[in-house]
Amino acid sequence: MSAPEPPTRNERELATLLSDIGRARASVREGRGSAPSYLTRQEKERSCERLVEALEAYANAAAIAHVPLPYKFRDEIRLYRALYPGIPRHPGLAR
Repeated sequence: MSAPEPPTRNERELATLLSDIGRARASVREGRGSAPSYLTRQEKERSCERLVEALEAYANAAAIAHVPLPYKFRDEIRLYRALYPGIPRHPGLAR
């Protein structure tokens, strides 16, 4: 029985990007419990922006690695862009 092959560069990068998505989702969840105000709206928008950035970075890396992108990720990107139209589009990232 041979030893398992070490993860490729793409696998490590995708795993790191998935961790980034997890942290960004946790930040969005934390913001949901706060009372509504102008500042919390800005904080929520920034959290959602970081989540969209993380999702788009993963989508871009997945495309390069020829890994299918889960529909959930595409739906989340569309959802947060619809909720917060001010989230900028970053050049070079998947849309």
